[in-house]
Amino acid sequence: MKYIDTTLLVAFLALSNAAPSKKRNETINSNESFLIFGTSNQYSTSPPFYPSPLGGRIENVWLDAYSQAREIVETLNIAEKVNITTGIGMAWSPCGGSTGSLNGKGLESNIGFCGNDGPLGLRGADFDSAYPAALTVASSFNRQLIYDRADAIGYEFKSKGVDFFLGPVSGPIGYKALAGRGWEGFGADPYLQGEAMKYTVEGIQKNKVVAVSKHFIGNEQDTYRFELEVKEDGSNTTAAISSNIDDRSMHEIYLWPFAEAVKAGTGSIMCSYNRINGSAGCANSYTLNNLLKTELGFQGFVMSDWYATKSGVSSALSGLDMNMPGDNMISEGSYFGGNLTQAVLNGTIPEDKLNDMATRILASYFVVDGNHTGPNFQINSKKTYDHEYINSKTGKGFGEIVMVNEHVDPRNDFTDKIAYQSAVEGIVLLKNEHNILPLKNYTKIAILGEAAGISPDGFNCKFGSCIGGAPPSGYGSGAGSPSKFISPVDALGERCRNENIQYDFVSSSWDLSNSMDRSELAQAVIVFAASIAGEAVAIVDGNNGDRNNASLWYNADELIKNTTAYNNNTIVVVTTPGSVNIESFVENENVTAILMSSYLGQEAGSAITNVLFGDYNPSGRIPFTIAKDDLEYVPVIYNTTLDEPQDEFTRSIFLDYRYYDYYNITPRYEFGYGLSYSNFTFGNLTISEVNVPSKDLLSESPYLPAYNFSSDNLDPNEYTFPEGFNKLEGYIYPYIDSIEVNTTKEFSYPEGYSTDQLASPPIAGGSLGGNKQLWDVAYHVEAELTNNGPYDGSYVAQLYVGIPSTDKFPNAPVQLRGFDKLSLNAKESGTVEFDITRKDLSVWDVMTQSWIVQHGSYNLYVGSSSRNLELVDTINIS
Repeated sequence: MKYIDTTLLVAFLALSNAAPSKKRNETINSNESFLIFGTSNQYSTSPPFYPSPLGGRIENVWLDAYSQAREIVETLNIAEKVNITTGIGMAWSPCGGSTGSLNGKGLESNIGFCGNDGPLGLRGADFDSAYPAALTVASSFNRQLIYDRADAIGYEFKSKGVDFFLGPVSGPIGYKALAGRGWEGFGADPYLQGEAMKYTVEGIQKNKVVAVSKHFIGNEQDTYRFELEVKEDGSNTTAAISSNIDDRSMHEIYLWPFAEAVKAGTGSIMCSYNRINGSAGCANSYTLNNLLKTELGFQGFVMSDWYATKSGVSSALSGLDMNMPGDNMISEGSYFGGNLTQAVLNGTIPEDKLNDMATRILASYFVVDGNHTGPNFQINSKKTYDHEYINSKTGKGFGEIVMVNEHVDPRNDFTDKIAYQSAVEGIVLLKNEHNILPLKNYTKIAILGEAAGISPDGFNCKFGSCIGGAPPSGYGSGAGSPSKFISPVDALGERCRNENIQYDFVSSSWDLSNSMDRSELAQAVIVFAASIAGEAVAIVDGNNGDRNNASLWYNADELIKNTTAYNNNTIVVVTTPGSVNIESFVENENVTAILMSSYLGQEAGSAITNVLFGDYNPSGRIPFTIAKDDLEYVPVIYNTTLDEPQDEFTRSIFLDYRYYDYYNITPRYEFGYGLSYSNFTFGNLTISEVNVPSKDLLSESPYLPAYNFSSDNLDPNEYTFPEGFNKLEGYIYPYIDSIEVNTTKEFSYPEGYSTDQLASPPIAGGSLGGNKQLWDVAYHVEAELTNNGPYDGSYVAQLYVGIPSTDKFPNAPVQLRGFDKLSLNAKESGTVEFDITRKDLSVWDVMTQSWIVQHGSYNLYVGSSSRNLELVDTINIS
């Protein structure tokens, strides 16, 4: 074995030691583009890293699963191995995406693996729950609830025969407030996202379903995620947008959540549509081979996003293991399938690379103790009996008439409970003047706004793209298929009827005249407002995934303005995919209360109603910052003049609240903010040393020897289509069309290509998620939390660390490094606890390509939000 020379790699990644030109106590122009490190084009190219690491070489990590997988792979020929690395084609998959089968070798079913959306519930089947969005459950800051939500979703996926859950999401991470898919992730902080990724992976895989953590990496907007999108001048782009990210922020921000997912054992990682530093996300040898499979020690398989594969040989050599959905979006055929078979036969792709791809897929299945049965639903048909094969593009069926939908109903008391609990705990109380909430002793209420009812289109439109009404979720592949939906007006109406409260509802947000009449008569007016975002698979009210602006939809601002002119007790309930502009009414004295949440799923109305009436004391916290000025948000690139769009991530490590804190900009509401109906206070902060870290990590053990598979049969005659084979048009097969396998044309291998495997991991690597020492507990922190009443309730305590800021390592004043949630009766006290790990105190050193702990003083804060930190003490590391 030989080491890969990383000298040039380190030189390429070396960052400028110059500190930012502005300090924390200076304000900056909100439109100003600034860089923390280097020059704007320093990261426009991605360095090569080869070969793709072979799995199963880390001591005591997944070894049993790899042993089982290798035993099966030894029995497979080249075509059978290729079959499970390649989707069968979008048109023919019975679920969101399916691989070819193994012809009964080693698995329970002679059906290919099935992967299905989505992050908040199974999409495309019947009798499924629609859970709150990931951003909503992140607002709960409740690890157990995050786990329970994943457990419930995983149970439903397994009940439907799905092998791969296409989630959880940590891309986008929230760099752009208007990004369409921000609600699919867990908020604008790497620590919070990392904890949520960890517990979601564990909850999903408990159910013997493989979690596919996505979108890796730097996937921060939907616009220009594909080539051939329209530029400003009307012509088309020739490549997807490139997220140009410096090395330190790559590690401290974007890679952090994926490291937690890998450490938790995620079976798969989905590579993204966007390019990263100039190279396609699914053909980027630096991000896939180096960051993911080497530094993070990822042992599972890399799955492409749907049609994100842009090459065959190059993608496989760069670390892609499974091409989904198998066929190409623009051209016919597949980059994998028969072309992958041919590339192995002619020696372009080494046999051990294909063996590793197949082994990683099967090892991921065995590590979750998979039980492969095949899906019991057909995503392309709602009938009970239909053709065995159904083409989703043409609607035509082929084969025998068989039962394609068994109509399995996995819902139960647990799934219903978790759908509700993760909704109600995700609601945030932003404003509550004169303790107007909870509602008590009211006899007349008016309910206003289009976002209170159900859309005229229903609540189960294709990709969740209904216009109007209360949104159960955002739209796109991340939307669920709710089998029921309780709208706010439904739940409020039922509550009012049960308590003999007079109420009325004006459904149109544009009907200001009727809204005025109802407002004048009511003791309280509840106005519902919303903003919708999603994936660029549908244009909803002129928005193609990413939001056009931060405004509320459906004339909400005007409705609120009109209402407050006639009623001095207006309560606003906002549903949003992320940060939203509320400046037109937030300081209005007649707006007495504001509730905010992301999408609440099927139990939206019940959760909102129970918070309004005080059945549940709100405990949610916003997992992002709400600005006073929309210009403070990093803009989505909507119109480009470039054939290959470039997105410079100029804020570097200063994501969300870190940017506001470092540059002393006052937001409207800071990250972690949220009120309660009770008064909670902190006291008695204690810090205990556990294992004070040294500056540098120690190297982990060398890799285990590579496993040597038996040689494959390389006779092309064995891999042509069998005689008389009946091909389905558009179906992707592993066979080659001719025995004339090209062995003369030389493939132009990428720069830096090598087949020499590393003998030892890098200093930052060595185990799942990275060097094991990163998770050594350094300090234990406790504080007393008291509920002073008058209501019982839960409260989120947040721990922030002030890492020393130097010229070489500038840092934000505080960074979230812990949270704990306690439920306390009125007048009761309890203890919140936090473990601070070595990684929590570390910075990424680009010169040594490792995590280091600086010497100096670290402030440890415990409090209610990123800017309301009631307790502080200092530790000194020397």
